[in-house]
Amino acid sequence: MPPEQIIAQALDRYERPLISYAREITGDLEAARDAVQETFLRLSRQNVAALEPRLTPWLFFVCRNCALDHCRKVVRFHPDPLDEERPSEDPSPAAEAIAAEDGARLRQLVAQLPRTQRELVKLKFEAGLSYKEMSDAMKISVSNVGVQLHEAMQTLRRLWNRETSEPATP
Repeated sequence: MPPEQIIAQALDRYERPLISYAREITGDLEAARDAVQETFLRLSRQNVAALEPRLTPWLFFVCRNCALDHCRKVVRFHPDPLDEERPSEDPSPAAEAIAAEDGARLRQLVAQLPRTQRELVKLKFEAGLSYKEMSDAMKISVSNVGVQLHEAMQTLRRLWNRETSEPATP
């Protein structure tokens, strides 16, 4: 397959997950888009055919570095996670409202996790990466990925259960 086609397919498949991942790091949509643009620019300078078997972790690793570079250059405040609400696919307004509320609550809980765990949760559940791909992208061992994700899920479950079991305040 020609390099241009590999890059085009990678852009179609990974642009949105990379933007979401970079936004988690930078806290800013435009900075995230810039990081993804820089990632694909760097990809265009590589031997794409040789890189293809490990393209996914490479993209996330480079995107992470671009986003972190941005954070080092510019100090920004993180936006309120409630501003990131996405509409539900369910056409029912009631179900949409419940899903949006649950999604916002879950994003708030994920935001409370340590940075590494937050990144791994995003890579796993938004980008759909395997443990090996996450390991390569973050330069940590596969077993550490598993441990960190397990701890993140346990923490999220505990926080979620605590919130749902607390009585509502008037």
